[in-house]
Amino acid sequence: YADFLEFIQSSGSSVVEIDSVIGRIGGKVLLTLMFKSCDLMLAFIRDRNTSQSVIDVFNYLDRTLGRETFSRLFPACLADNGSEFSNPKALENDAQGDRRTRLYYCDPFSSFQKPNVELNHEFIRKVLPKGRSFDDLSQNDISLMMSHINSYSREKLNDKSPFDAFSFLYGNDILEKLGINRIPANDILLKPSLLKK
Repeated sequence: YADFLEFIQSSGSSVVEIDSVIGRIGGKVLLTLMFKSCDLMLAFIRDRNTSQSVIDVFNYLDRTLGRETFSRLFPACLADNGSEFSNPKALENDAQGDRRTRLYYCDPFSSFQKPNVELNHEFIRKVLPKGRSFDDLSQNDISLMMSHINSYSREKLNDKSPFDAFSFLYGNDILEKLGINRIPANDILLKPSLLKK
């Protein structure tokens, strides 16, 4: 974690906090990626909570966004010590060995070192309460949920939404590529009924 702080201070880079949200034990899980600069959070459904499933998401983002955009958005990622983040080389580098990001870890038992993503999980739990299986959910369902969460205005953003803050910093095109849409304030629904099948 000290290396992470040093890197952030010396480079001035923004950071993305990454974590997992568990559904039913042994079932599908979410990978969450939170942009600390604007509170926008992405989430990706994975069949199992494995390191390969996280690598697959990073490879998908790298391909979808292109290397230049990926490296600009994800200069440094901060994870806990979960086994799904146990292959830093494959996350930091592509298959050819070219570096695309830097991965840092919180100190053991110190998830408080990445408070933003932990706090934002409370929004997910409004829609997907603890103990609810994610096995019936698709990436489209998750993107819909994240569109609602990211459209919800925050006091710390001067009553702007993470969607608006991210759009201002990086443009709408990236959110479009990732399936995140602006939901009008009156249509935002942060309840389990959002994903009722």
